[in-house]
Formats: sequence, structure tokens, C-alpha cells
Amino acid sequence: MQTVAWVIYLFCVVNGGRCLYVEDARVTEYSPEMGGLNCDGTCEHTAFMTPVTYGLTAACGPGIPFGTRVYIERVGWRTCQDRGGLIEDDEVDVAVRAREYQKLGIDGRRPVVWLLMGPTD
Repeated sequence: MQTVAWVIYLFCVVNGGRCLYVEDARVTEYSPEMGGLNCDGTCEHTAFMTPVTYGLTAACGPGIPFGTRVYIERVGWRTCQDRGGLIEDDEVDVAVRAREYQKLGIDGRRPVVWLLMGPTD
């Protein structure tokens, strides 16, 4: 059985898009509301200087351009608006509210596709 992420990746490739697919990407969650290891300094804004938007914001590796849309199997669509010191380009860290932290079952490995936007920063 093909995953939704695989279908999105194939659609991207067929239409000439820049995309990255990882069958078993590391997917984690962070909660800016909790501070500490979850963010440095003020936690209300992302590294992209936009407000953290739960259900939208994700932290991606340094080679993934800000604004890149990312589809995470069984999680849905997010946008790369943040960075994390330990996040590689084939990983994604999803922003969640403190009350949802470690309750949504996001942590783990799953298929992920990035629809790359613009130049890397």
C-alpha cells in the first residue's frame, strides 16, 4: 500500500517541483509554550520571524528553506518556519501546544515529503 506522502512526492516530481521524500523521517514535537529545551529566548516567534501557529509551524533542518510546505504522514501539512539546533534536513519538529505535548503520538518515524520553496538560507 502506498502512503499519501509517496503520492504527493510523485505528483511533485511529475510536475517538475523541487521535493524531498524520506520514507522513515524522524518526526518530533516541541512546545514553545514550555520554553527550556523547546526554544531559546522569546518563544512567541519562529526563526522566520513569524508568530508560532499551532497546527502550521514546523522546525526543519538548515538546508530546508523557510516557507517550504511539508506533508507528514498521519499528521498533515505544516510549513517550515522555524529551526532547531539538532534538526537535520531529513527531520521535522512539529510545534504543539503544551497541553498536547507528548500526547499526540507524533514522535517517531514516518513518511515525510518536503515541497521545497526558494533558496536555502
